[in-house]
Amino acid sequence: MKRPYTLSRDDRADASVRIILRFLFDELQSNVAGVLEDEDIEHLHDFRVAIRRIRTVLSQIRGVFAPTVVGRFAPEFKWLGTATGPCRDLDVTLLDLEGYPLQPGIDESALAPVQLFLETRREGEHHRIAAALESARFRLFAEEWRDFLSTTYRPGAEPPSAPATIFEVAGPRILKAVNRIRKRGSGVDTDAPAATLHRLRIDGKKLRYLLEFFSDLYPRATVSRFIEELKQLQDILGEFNDTQVQLALLETFAEDGMPSSSTHAVIDTLLDVIKERERGLRTHFTKRFALFASDESRRLYTRTFKTR
Repeated sequence: MKRPYTLSRDDRADASVRIILRFLFDELQSNVAGVLEDEDIEHLHDFRVAIRRIRTVLSQIRGVFAPTVVGRFAPEFKWLGTATGPCRDLDVTLLDLEGYPLQPGIDESALAPVQLFLETRREGEHHRIAAALESARFRLFAEEWRDFLSTTYRPGAEPPSAPATIFEVAGPRILKAVNRIRKRGSGVDTDAPAATLHRLRIDGKKLRYLLEFFSDLYPRATVSRFIEELKQLQDILGEFNDTQVQLALLETFAEDGMPSSSTHAVIDTLLDVIKERERGLRTHFTKRFALFASDESRRLYTRTFKTR
């Protein structure tokens, strides 16, 4: 995550977090026009990444802002995340369908109704995004959020962690995020429920974002190693999540789209391909997670982020 700021260990926690949030909101707003124009799907991707990072700050860095502040703004960012999620899922599905192999003898033209179904859904979802971003609700929320980020607390009126140093706040939050993933992932095998892997994917993103936010405060090489390991874990879980979305979409089309017999054959082939991909990702995940949860990794995280 490239950013135009540098944090120091002695900086106040509330000031540091505001700097991070201002940068992230600038990233979000810089992609609004591109999302509305809809000429490059990467604008929507970048917009959603900024939302996820902001939500991570609000949910993970507790005690820096008053609960009323989090209560006011967190639901708005969740609203934006919910409004933009289905469109991004359809973007990924349409891209992946182009790369899935079909069995010999199957007419690829039979895939056209599936693509049309997905494209039509995507068009509807993009209209939903545009309605959200052009709404009075979004304009008002954005103005209030900007105003909040430009304010500071009066002495004596701060939340408990606001005047602490960012170093004192960041380390314990990172270790808590690490322990949450290890606990949730303990005992996970190739038969784990998809919901468990979904939750681990979200937890992994939060930890990675925390490491990126506060990388200035710790040895660069060590944090870079942690981030790279998490990226590899996230890539697996992200692809696994894509398979779940794609299976659900194809099954919906098979049930509601009245496909022809040739299109049914294509769908059956795609379902088999995606399920095979899902099984491979489950196996890959268990091996990768074992490295993350190893005693060596645990000791290195503790040494790096323990503040006392």
